[in-house]
Amino acid sequence: VNEENTQRLDQALVNSLNIYFEQLGDQKPHALHEMVLEAIEKPLIRYALEKTHGNLSKTAGMLGLSRNTLRKKMNQYRIQSEI
Repeated sequence: VNEENTQRLDQALVNSLNIYFEQLGDQKPHALHEMVLEAIEKPLIRYALEKTHGNLSKTAGMLGLSRNTLRKKMNQYRIQSEI
C-alpha cells in the first residue's frame, strides 16, 4: 500500500470529520463509528463490484473479505450485484 495514498485517505477522513463537527455545533455526536463505516464501506463495496463486473469472488478477494462476509455487508447496505 502506498503510504502517500493512505495519508491522503486519512486526511480526507479527518477533513470530513472536521466539517461534520463544525456543522454539528453544540449537538452531541451519535454513533460516529457506525456513520463513518457506512459512509466508507458502502461506496467501497459498490466500487469493487463495478471493478470486478459483479464477480463476488473477485470482489471479496479485492476487499480482503470472505464471500460470506461480503454478502452480509451487501445485504446490510442493500447493495445488489448487477449480474
